[in-house]
Amino acid sequence: MTILVDNKKMLDLVIPDHEQELQVLEAIGNAGFILGLGLKFGKPDFALNRYPESWTKKYEEENYFFGDPMTLWTMNREGSIRWSACEFEDMRGVMDEAKRHGLAYGATFVEVVKGKRSFLSIARNDRELTDEEMALLMARVKSWASLFANYWKTIGLTKGEVDALSALKLGSNQDEAAESLKISRSALRQRLTTAQVKLRAPNTVSAVARAAQMGII
Repeated sequence: MTILVDNKKMLDLVIPDHEQELQVLEAIGNAGFILGLGLKFGKPDFALNRYPESWTKKYEEENYFFGDPMTLWTMNREGSIRWSACEFEDMRGVMDEAKRHGLAYGATFVEVVKGKRSFLSIARNDRELTDEEMALLMARVKSWASLFANYWKTIGLTKGEVDALSALKLGSNQDEAAESLKISRSALRQRLTTAQVKLRAPNTVSAVARAAQMGII
């Protein structure tokens, strides 16, 4: 079921009509959900966690991520599955503990686009998801994964541009940032200028803020 970083602001940038979309998730998942976009090497570029706070706290305290059968499924499978049908063994009793926090039934949806996984895990406290709900949510995840991949592609920041933005985020001025990166000030300014254009930011300060909001730095 996977508990990760929450960065809701990014929804404004990648999912059209996100408020209505969240209402759909909340209506189907009356016990909560988590949405992750761009998962690679165990970390998503974006995640929105709407599971109960008590369950999130328990999950993190017990470090259930490495014993969660649905995490294993998310990392190794594509498509959709109800939690009750997961073939991976629950050696740490994660799913039983989830039930004690109201997550009695649930399903996970995974779509892979350009080598990155996007996923949704959603829970109910009263019944299994219907076939219609499974189909609807799988279609949503496919759409969001594609939109996210296409949006990310249009940004295309280089490592040098990310490093330049990161240096400024840490509070350095441009001279200090250039020195820390072992490049000239003019080279730094070129990186910042191209990053600013790619991020569609009006100035360097806005570019740093936007990159931080998107979880890039």
